[in-house]
Amino acid sequence: MLKHNQRKELRLKYKNSILYEEYLGSGLYGTPVTTNSFDISINGLAFYASRELKLKSQLKITCYVSDRENITFMSHVIRLQIVKADVELYLVGVEISEISEENKQKLKIFLQEINVVAILDTIDMTNVVDIHFMVGYPIVLKKMGKLVTMGKVLDEFTIKNLLVNLLDEDDYARFMKQKDINFIYSYQEKRLRFNMHFQQGKIEAVCRIINSRIPTPSQLGLPPVTERMVTSFSRGLILISGRTGSGKTTTLASLICYLSRIISGVIISIEDPIEYIQEKSPCIIKQRELGDDTISYASALRNALRQNPDVLVIGEILDKETIELLLTAAESGMLVLSTIHSATVTQVMDRIVSFFPSETQHHILTRLSLVLKGIIVQDLFPRIMGDESLVLATEVFLVNEIGRKIIREGDWKQISDIILMGKTQGMQSMKDSIEELVKKGIIDMGYLKEYYQMSNA
Repeated sequence: MLKHNQRKELRLKYKNSILYEEYLGSGLYGTPVTTNSFDISINGLAFYASRELKLKSQLKITCYVSDRENITFMSHVIRLQIVKADVELYLVGVEISEISEENKQKLKIFLQEINVVAILDTIDMTNVVDIHFMVGYPIVLKKMGKLVTMGKVLDEFTIKNLLVNLLDEDDYARFMKQKDINFIYSYQEKRLRFNMHFQQGKIEAVCRIINSRIPTPSQLGLPPVTERMVTSFSRGLILISGRTGSGKTTTLASLICYLSRIISGVIISIEDPIEYIQEKSPCIIKQRELGDDTISYASALRNALRQNPDVLVIGEILDKETIELLLTAAESGMLVLSTIHSATVTQVMDRIVSFFPSETQHHILTRLSLVLKGIIVQDLFPRIMGDESLVLATEVFLVNEIGRKIIREGDWKQISDIILMGKTQGMQSMKDSIEELVKKGIIDMGYLKEYYQMSNA
């Protein structure tokens, strides 16, 4: 997978059917053969053949450059490689020897459209959160909650050829089998997190923009209590929650970076994929990626318990087994940090319980009440003034004696009251956080009204 370099060369992957005809002389051609291609450039292409073709032999090639449009050119064989001798499969490289100016221009435009770097170079990344690549749409940028389109509408053929250039052969085979894949692509000073998937049988993707430099907790706008949370506890569980796109991964990376400069120990982080690369520090930091370094969160977690870390980080809680292993790790004396998709503290508790059958829920809540140290819930809002960047609002719940009791008893409707009573300890509600941002003129009052409506729904 192309994670640490950019594919700038003009030779691009091209996984489509082509047709070739061998020139026999005197204006005659052999039987047309349909086969699969390998890659393409402005000067030629490579394809698979089930029989040996002679070097310098002339071929007429027909290949598609859009859903409905193909081009034809004359070429000659310049490379022949045996792929599988037992089944007589060859990789044939050809160089274009004759092509009309019209077809050459069509090929040139097509190569620009499937070159990811060429496309990214045309995008102003300022305040871009996501880039969507969808069939039947132009490229869509998500900026501060708004969708902005750029360029022309892209067809299924172009999108497919654009996206497969991001995968190596093994990852392409895995994607075609599993239908989903997550990976990192490096571009200039940024790391781009791609989720490639199928939608109604068509290949599409969403790309999240990640800055290469990890911001500090204060730069993110996290309250000071969050720094105290990760440094005050040498063991236990801390959860970061929020909706999709609320910056949970960035907060997690920021807290790990902050912690690594204060303690001296071993930090193991299991991620899918690795978005932020942690720099060297007094700590030993091991970042393991699903797929490349381990087969699953559960497998990595089980083995992490044997690697004696001081801090264990799991990118996301997705299932019952992950929660059980995180509880075990926290119970064994590690500080454990993870994220979970929920919009409030009470929803975090509901989400955790929902993974377990009713007969085991009380046991899980008892274990959770003993190791849970705190929950940070966050959301992002557009600034009114300045560069229209996003600003963070947070809810912070610290588990005290009363908190442990209501978690154990499953009565977490009282958590909002505990947060209100715990302001002197650093706790804060999401309402108070949003109100403060409104009072300072940082975000629009409409977001506070929207929060009230959702809370009372």
